[in-house]
Amino acid sequence: MTARFQKTAVALAMAQILVATPLLAQQQTTEQAQKKSEPSVEVIEVRGFGASLSKSLMQKKLAESTVEIVTTDDLGQLPDVTITDSLARLPGIAAERDRGNASSISIRGLGARLNAATMNGREIVSAEPSRDVRYEQFPAELINSVEVYKSPLASNLEGGIAGLVNMNFISPLAKDKRMITITGNLMDYPLADDLPGADGTGKKGSFSYVDQWTDNFGVVFGLTYQDQPSVQRETASYSYNKTDADMGDVNGDGIKEAAPWGGKAGTKMGNNERVGSLMILEWQPTDALNFKYDLFYSEFDIKEREDQFWFDGWGNWQNSSTWGYNNSASAPTVVTKADGSQQLTGGSLLWGTHSANNSTWFQKNDLLSTGLKSTYTGDVWTSTLDIGYSEAGIESRWVNLTSAYNGPTPLDIAWNTEGGRLNILPNADVSNAANYSLGSMSVDNDRDLKDEMVSIRTDFERSLDWGVVEGVVLGLRYSDRDKNNDVVSWTQNPTNSSLSGYGFSYNMGGDFIAPALYGMNNWDQVVTDGFGGIDNRSAHSKTNTNFVDSWSINETNSSAYAMFRMSGELADLPYTGNFGIRYVRTESTSEGYELVNDNNLTPVSAEHDYDEVLPSLNLVFNLSDEAQVRFGLSRALSRPPLIEMRSGYSLNTSSTVNTGSGGNPLLNPFVANQLDLGYEYYWSEKHAFSVSTFFKDLTTHIGTMTEPRTVDGVLYQFSLPINGDGGQIKGIELMYQQALDMLPEPFDGLGFYANYSLTDSNVYEFVPADNPMPLGGLSKHVGSLTLWYYKAGYDAKLSYNYRSANTRVGSWTPTELTRAEAEATLDASLSYEVTENFKVMLQGQNLTNEPAITYFDNDPSRPANYTEWGRRFLLGFQLNM
Repeated sequence: MTARFQKTAVALAMAQILVATPLLAQQQTTEQAQKKSEPSVEVIEVRGFGASLSKSLMQKKLAESTVEIVTTDDLGQLPDVTITDSLARLPGIAAERDRGNASSISIRGLGARLNAATMNGREIVSAEPSRDVRYEQFPAELINSVEVYKSPLASNLEGGIAGLVNMNFISPLAKDKRMITITGNLMDYPLADDLPGADGTGKKGSFSYVDQWTDNFGVVFGLTYQDQPSVQRETASYSYNKTDADMGDVNGDGIKEAAPWGGKAGTKMGNNERVGSLMILEWQPTDALNFKYDLFYSEFDIKEREDQFWFDGWGNWQNSSTWGYNNSASAPTVVTKADGSQQLTGGSLLWGTHSANNSTWFQKNDLLSTGLKSTYTGDVWTSTLDIGYSEAGIESRWVNLTSAYNGPTPLDIAWNTEGGRLNILPNADVSNAANYSLGSMSVDNDRDLKDEMVSIRTDFERSLDWGVVEGVVLGLRYSDRDKNNDVVSWTQNPTNSSLSGYGFSYNMGGDFIAPALYGMNNWDQVVTDGFGGIDNRSAHSKTNTNFVDSWSINETNSSAYAMFRMSGELADLPYTGNFGIRYVRTESTSEGYELVNDNNLTPVSAEHDYDEVLPSLNLVFNLSDEAQVRFGLSRALSRPPLIEMRSGYSLNTSSTVNTGSGGNPLLNPFVANQLDLGYEYYWSEKHAFSVSTFFKDLTTHIGTMTEPRTVDGVLYQFSLPINGDGGQIKGIELMYQQALDMLPEPFDGLGFYANYSLTDSNVYEFVPADNPMPLGGLSKHVGSLTLWYYKAGYDAKLSYNYRSANTRVGSWTPTELTRAEAEATLDASLSYEVTENFKVMLQGQNLTNEPAITYFDNDPSRPANYTEWGRRFLLGFQLNM
């Protein structure tokens, strides 16, 4: 990002402020004018969760396009821990869990790669290597409302074929009183009781302040803090061998068998601290001019200890391994599949290798989003200038202590995949802490990733009297984004290898079948006494592999749009709507390194550009005061994940098959032509039914392909992202909301909210070649059911969320694709209003202890990962003043 551009942005902001003079016409601000033009809505008296749903419902009814909305009147009122929890209840939206938290989302069965995210209408950057936004970093206490646009408006940011998620902050001058909210919660994660040294208690709290210091100057201040436990246990297989060169023939019948390369069993325990802060300053010097400055900052600080056994050599591709299976204590299990191929589903391996690994994951994430928006309402035109800056970063390192095994050999270690997950049979020698001594310490991927963006947007809006056209909005936007990933790795030998008595053994607990793990009484002390601490990254030079893993991308986006608002009648049927066109141009420069056989390193760079014209049409036909039909046509794009746009590649000849992998800086975006059609029926502010259908024709999509490639006369199996031919995605969404206020007391406080979506698609990833996985993130079935009760100050909620199997694309390694099994989670909350301004609450999350299960190669008989995070409970209060 150039200094010249940043100075220009500042100069434009100052110029917009300086033009405010007493000559400005005495007009209402844009927000006030919009309020006057909106139809009056009956005041909703109900409180609690049902009130939030009803407010959201009325805004959805009046929206310009197909949109889902979560809203509340004040800060601190959303009934969830993070915004992701609220979003996951909306029709067609499902959450993907990380560390047990609802994190990223899919919209209409499409994964995070096809979403876009804005805050107050400004694009936000991400500490992920792609463009994905993890919504758990946004505390629900500081967000006023969230809109999920499923059909695009020409005036909205491009980039979300699946949808655009826009988070809004409260406007201080829109309130007429001071509001102070304080919340506090204690957390309990019972799974920690099974893991020695784990702490399952946590805490979270928030403070928000909204006030009008003068008639024309208002402020908002918000602060949240969360210290969340992190506990986990898992077993996992490594990828399966798949080619003749990789596989062996254990049973000697002439058919080679696929087998996992190895596996692991492990636990994770630690904590995740999060701080969030918000400041909004709003000044209206005249009736015609309004300035609003906002700043949001969020920081994660994660420290997690991991105890793991790694097992290797299970793949039967070598004669020695085949001998090991056939001379072990129990015979290997070989199954023949429907296509005649064979697969190892278990066995006992003589002379199998393993290692004890005790690591700590250090990670710090931060996100800053800030901007100044000025609005001037003249006699004819309303103009806005919005200058924004967004910055995200991650500093992380994985520090692993590998202990040397000194016990009896050979180790006859058995494994199987019974029950659809990896089981590793207990082994006393493996689990005996006395059999290990201090080995080496490796620091893997000491990472410093930065992502920053400056954006400028200007809009001009006016009323028109051109027949059915009643208004126009014209706009320009420009953004400049830099994303840099810098990686260093190294290994440290012990300065004191004679340490002893620091290890112990413990069982994972639950129903896991695995050896007792090897843990350390005081990991930090072992690092200090055994290695003299962890070296600073500046003391180590990059390896050639580090250079390949480091990359930088600069991307500029320019867009211009025109959108016309309409109202009229068609065949005596009243309608409102908009039509418009958006032109976008993207230019990128990618820099990286090419590595051949770990010794030939060459810097490379590539430039690429593309443009698209994106028309859109949204119409709402009013059948009656209660019923309406929505219709939308549009063309949309989603830009490639940034990590997949990196330059450079690496080649490897050390395995039985020569392999290579890299990015593709010449990727073009996902592009889709879209149709939306829906019927909505609102028979009160608390009751509604809707059915929506959608069709997306992807003219191109992006996936990872493995293909033969010759470099310097040597043939490699090379994996890289490429553009595919796309395909069709279609679906239907149902929503029903009902307050059961017709029931006799005390049951008249009951209500329910239910939705279901069915998505069908013929768009696939490119692997496996003979049975490709569906497009990343796509779940055929997504649904949720929420029962609520509000009466006499009691506010209760029970929520069930379901999503069917879906494809997961690796975040840092997009070539790692797995299938995730269906998940169903159950959450509950209960609160009581002790007074009008003070309530106490109890929440329970993942009450059924739903695990996360994945498998390889689109084949459930090849388990990848089985992870448990356990149940979570929160006890807290909320005070409003």
